[in-house]
Amino acid sequence: MQWLRFSYWKEWWFKKPETERKRLKSFIPLVLYTFGFVYFVIYLSILNSVNRYKTGDTVKSWFGGDKPELVKLKEEQEREIEKSYKELRKQVSGGR
Repeated sequence: MQWLRFSYWKEWWFKKPETERKRLKSFIPLVLYTFGFVYFVIYLSILNSVNRYKTGDTVKSWFGGDKPELVKLKEEQEREIEKSYKELRKQVSGGR
């Protein structure tokens, strides 16, 4: 467990020439930005796929449920989505 000690890392770091330390330091922002970019792209794509057809469920009443007007609006929007989806599909011969 010698490599876990801080003094080991300090010795390893200061043994390196200054140019090598600068080169290694320059990778830190690159790694962080890359990780952040990939994380948010994946995160947003998951959010988009999970919440694609959920409409109107962000506004809640004080008692924890949706207001009746919002429930009716949500059901109407879901019917419109289904109706538009059925209208856009091409009819296939044979009744399938």
